[in-house]
Amino acid sequence: MSKALVQQKNKTYDTVIGTSTGALMGPFVLAEEFDQLEAAYTSVNQSDIFNVNPFKSDGEIKAIPAAWRVISGKKTLGESLPLRELVKRFFSVDLYNQLINSNKTYGASLVSLTTAKSEVKILKDNSYNDIIDWIWASANVPVFMSILSKDNELWTDGGLKDFAPIGYVLKNKLAEEIDVILHTTPETTDRNYRKVNGVFDLLLRTVDIFTSDVIQNDLENAKLQVQLQKEVNINFFFMNPSQVNLIGNNLVFDKTKMKQILNEGFQSVVDGTIIHSACKIRVDGQITPFGPN
Repeated sequence: MSKALVQQKNKTYDTVIGTSTGALMGPFVLAEEFDQLEAAYTSVNQSDIFNVNPFKSDGEIKAIPAAWRVISGKKTLGESLPLRELVKRFFSVDLYNQLINSNKTYGASLVSLTTAKSEVKILKDNSYNDIIDWIWASANVPVFMSILSKDNELWTDGGLKDFAPIGYVLKNKLAEEIDVILHTTPETTDRNYRKVNGVFDLLLRTVDIFTSDVIQNDLENAKLQVQLQKEVNINFFFMNPSQVNLIGNNLVFDKTKMKQILNEGFQSVVDGTIIHSACKIRVDGQITPFGPN
């Protein structure tokens, strides 16, 4: 979607704050390095992400290995150490320096499991190796992927509390117009593609529903009373249902499917089938309007 918004709708971004997969994509979107971004997403498989893969090829959890990890006292059902090396392979020192020397702002949204607080790590405040850590941690889904231990705290995916860190952008007055690109539909909880046949299926479905609840809370938090000096417009871009159904379990990586997802996302912006909602936060805190265009 982001490529089409820039190339087809003439959007320009001075600030990108990414959560989960958005943290991985953010630097490339900010630098408009879309070919590199597509190369990263269409050339990986499970072994590039996981050194301990908790999923079968059909997206279901490997029940016996998962149970053994629980019994053994492991923090997560899987481990994603190769993902950090993958981030370093595509997010080069040259790209880091390009963003450091620009007037643009990139940040990765995380949650500290130690303090339960959300935090955005800004690229310009961090060394190359540190921002690699923060991007990796933000992209690690709790329970299924590794947890970063850094600065005497445990860090994980910022989507655990803030699926779209709108509040951070508002509080720091980083933009007068905000585009929120969500890799889901507005009706996430209506997705019932996941059959619940056992405890691990129930765990996956619980994560689905919890994620949906976080998304809805983020949309409501965009309307919080914030001390604004100017009006702020917020655009929400959602995937259409066919794209979401194509993703299925978003922790199972398939090159062919990834290419199709990227192509459909681009085309949905071009042909207008992308789901777009918008609201305006006025200086007095009033919101107008909030609904589909």
